[in-house]
Amino acid sequence: MSLALPNDSIESLQEDVTLLARSGGMAAFDVFSSARRLRDEARALVERTRRPVELADLYVVIGQSASLMASTAFDLGHWNESAALARASTQYADLAGHASLKAWTYGLQMTLANWRNEPDSALSYFARAMRTAPEGEPRLRLRYVAARSHALLADSDSVAAVLEAAQRDREAAADRPDELATVTGGEFAFGDARAAACAAAAWLDLRNGEQAARYAREALQVYEALPSLRRPYSQINGTQIDVAAAHLHMRDKDGAAEALRTVLDLPPQKRNVSLTGRLSRIERLLSQSPWDRDADARHLAERISVWLSETSARPLA
Repeated sequence: MSLALPNDSIESLQEDVTLLARSGGMAAFDVFSSARRLRDEARALVERTRRPVELADLYVVIGQSASLMASTAFDLGHWNESAALARASTQYADLAGHASLKAWTYGLQMTLANWRNEPDSALSYFARAMRTAPEGEPRLRLRYVAARSHALLADSDSVAAVLEAAQRDREAAADRPDELATVTGGEFAFGDARAAACAAAAWLDLRNGEQAARYAREALQVYEALPSLRRPYSQINGTQIDVAAAHLHMRDKDGAAEALRTVLDLPPQKRNVSLTGRLSRIERLLSQSPWDRDADARHLAERISVWLSETSARPLA
């Protein structure tokens, strides 16, 4: 016979995972370690109860913790572990009957597939997610991630179409606030900044510097309006790199160098795979015409090369 758990046990875990989701300034390894601790504590409580309501709440905590672990494992350069954790988070969201969390975890799997340059797999996850995603912000986020998938397939018409459809989701989101995004928030919120950053990344894949710069600057404006402690350093620096790439597509070397100034000064513990992947693209662009014969461009490429060489995957244990 299983006894009811103390209410404060589950509530404490829920509060802790919410605080962790909102810790945008914390280094990726610290987020991973904290999320793993919360996941393990919730798993231990699962073994002590069979009450459906308590199990559902604990499965949500485990799903959210696994999602945070998956996201940060990717940032730390552990792609296989990240993919496995993302699948686990989807399973726990399904066990909990939490449609919004399930949609979020599918979106995470889409993002990972895009980074592996597997847009067809990402769009397969998209189709599954849209069958269960609640209206409003969950669908809004999925469409913006799908825009990146279509861009990787060089399908500009589908990019434009999915971004247009996302505007209808934005209108629905105003009338149907999503609890995961608004109450838990943080990493689980999408919002205008991330939407604009996704659009910028999609237009960059299509080599449209003007559109990419427009959306990237829009994202930075939203981030800069946040209190300093709540500004997510990884997203901000990633968007700065996208601004630099957009300037290179517009033949503006000086604008690219200025956008990268703070990124190249980041301490090693704040560097991650998302940033290295973006900077590698800058390095490739600088090796091509018209920059391959430009002395200043070569100097910038050398600085990026040193930055990349100093940044490696950190063990998760």
